[in-house]
Parts: sequence; C-alpha cells; structure tokens
Amino acid sequence: MFSKLVLVLWSCVGLVWWALAWRLVAADRRKGGAAPDAAERQTLTVFKPLPPLGAIGIEAVSAGLESFAAQIDSESELLVGVHEADREMTTPLLDRLQAEHPRAKIKVVFRCRPDDAANPKIAWQKILAPHAEGELWLWSDADIVAPAGFLESARLEYARSGAAMMTFPYVVRDIPSPPALLEALFVNVEFYPGVLLLRKFGPVDFGLGAAMLFQRDDFVRRVDWDEIGTWLADDFFLGQKLRPVRIGTTAVATVAGAPTWRDALLHDFRWAKTIRWNRPIGSFARIVILPVLGWLVAVALHPFHFFAWLGLLGMIQAEVFFAAAICRKAGCRLKLGNLLSMEIWSLWRILLWFLCWLPWPVAWSGKIWWGPRVKFNDEIKPARAEEPAGSR
Repeated sequence: MFSKLVLVLWSCVGLVWWALAWRLVAADRRKGGAAPDAAERQTLTVFKPLPPLGAIGIEAVSAGLESFAAQIDSESELLVGVHEADREMTTPLLDRLQAEHPRAKIKVVFRCRPDDAANPKIAWQKILAPHAEGELWLWSDADIVAPAGFLESARLEYARSGAAMMTFPYVVRDIPSPPALLEALFVNVEFYPGVLLLRKFGPVDFGLGAAMLFQRDDFVRRVDWDEIGTWLADDFFLGQKLRPVRIGTTAVATVAGAPTWRDALLHDFRWAKTIRWNRPIGSFARIVILPVLGWLVAVALHPFHFFAWLGLLGMIQAEVFFAAAICRKAGCRLKLGNLLSMEIWSLWRILLWFLCWLPWPVAWSGKIWWGPRVKFNDEIKPARAEEPAGSR
C-alpha cells in the first residue's frame, strides 16, 4: 500500500497547518486598533468605482459605500464612480448618504465611455484620479465594508509604518446563499490565515484589492496607467511597484455574492488561477498541506483497504472541523447545511489545485485571460475627448 508513514507524516503536516491557521485568525480577532492621532493624518481620497450594477443590483455595493461614507471627515473625501446606465439606480442611495452625513465630502463621477484598459477597475481609477484631491489615495473594491474607525486607524498605521503602501486583509462575515459558501471558505480559510502569516515576516511585494493605501505622488512617479491596465491582478502589480508594502492590522469585509454554484466555482477558479500565475512556487507548494490528496491516491490503489478509507474520511472531517472553527473566529458562523456541503469542499480543494496547472484561461469582465496580463488590443478603445465623465 501507498506508504503508511508518508501518509501519516503528510497528515501531520496538514494538521499542524490547520492548528496554526486557527491560532493566527484567533489572535488577530483579539487585537485592538491603535488610537488615532490627528497630527499624523494627511488628506485622503477613497476611490470607490462601481461595476455595472444591472446584473448584481445596488444591494451588492450599498453596505460598502455606507461604511466608508460614515467615516469621511474634514480631511477626507469619498470618490464614487458610477456608470451612466446606473444613474437612476444609485441616485437614491447617494442622496441618502449625503443627507445622513452632511459634512462628508462625497463626489460622484458618472461615465458612459467604454473601458480604455483590459482591466475595468483600472479604466475606472484612471477616470477618477483627476477628481481626487487627497495626498493619500485609498483604493478599495466596491463591495468592501470597512469597520468603524478604519480610515482613522489606517492613516495612523500608514504614517508609522515606513512603507510606500499599506494593504489590508479581508474576510467574509455572512453567507447569504449556499453558493456563497465557496467564496467564504476560500477567503476565510485558504487566503486569510496565509496573509496573517506573511504579515509576521515583515514587508511584502503585493497588494490586496480590498484596501490599498499609498501616497498619490508615489503612484504618479512609479506607476504607468497603460501598464497596470493590462494586468488581471492589478493589486499584485501595484504592490510590485510600490514596495515596500506592509499588511495592516485591521481586516475589512467583503460581500460573498455568487448567485449560482457555477458562478461560485468559476470565481474560485479565477482566484486560484491568478495566484498560480503570480506566485507559481507558492501555489505549487500548497500540495504540502493537502494530505487528502495522498489518501485519495491510497484509496484508488487499494479500494478495499480499511486503513485507506479510515484515513481519507478522518482527514476530511479534520479539515471540515478546522475550516468551521476558522470561519467562526473570522466572524462568520456556518449553518448545519454549510457543514454538510463542506465534505465535498474538501475534495474540491484538491481538484482546484490540479485545475490551476492546466492550460485553461479564466473569464473576467467579458474577456478571456490566458495569463496574468494581456496586450492592448483593438477591442479596447481609448475614450474620446468629446465624451468626458460627468460629476456632481
């Protein structure tokens, strides 16, 4: 039979990682934020470009906008990018935010022009940038929800970090639908503990799209709009350009919004494939903490061997247990139905690892990506000067 000693040692390594991951998340939840110091703050612009809302609805971004609008002070502004087709849908929310926070400077930029970059988020950021007045820029994905006091603590932490960019980890707090479970598990269990571990080792060379805080002048000096617009993972590229990068101590939250299982699977695949493209060695090394693979091989070679089946089922249950415990520590409680689905998730992790190494592309923003970046092509037309973005 497939060496029992190898399987036992492999399983021990996997269990050690799960225990470490749980400890990292548990310790991070107990941390308190630093007290803000107004003397160390600079003026700040928060960028919030919204994707087309026709398919996902305003609910997908409303919580994120509300969480940031509530924190805008006299030294900051919220810059919201809205597609012209969504003007009617977003106006009630934006009017309400301004009414509830009359002192907050909320600027809205409308556009009807097509993207002039392969990456639609960068196409938006390029349009918003001329409207930004802050010395600091905070880029944050549309669905990100910031905890209370985040902008204050982020500015303080950045000022004291000595880094060119500060980036912040993110978690999933709620699971609104069964397919959203996959996103929650990927973020809370696969991604979040690894980021916390890297934070302990000091500066990194990547960013996290949930929140990236940096000096406007550094960006203008080091980053080329056309180049960053060709990258699928613009956050990774930005971290490469704005090194050194520090990972912040405050976690923000993202909304798990996959409406169907197909969407959830494709989302998982795009995330994992992007990581594989940008960090191939680290992606391959994940096999060390996937002992279920070894037990699957043992069962395939010896389908009637009790030890093989016992090891496989036992390892799956251990993964489900730790995943549920880590989710709970991250602030995301699972239901009984979620736990039953996670039995299959343990096997999906193995399949996903294999799929990442096959020469398959990923689909995002209506484009097919065969690698981490694309070349400028005829399908992406620069915006014409006679179609300026509007603002209010």
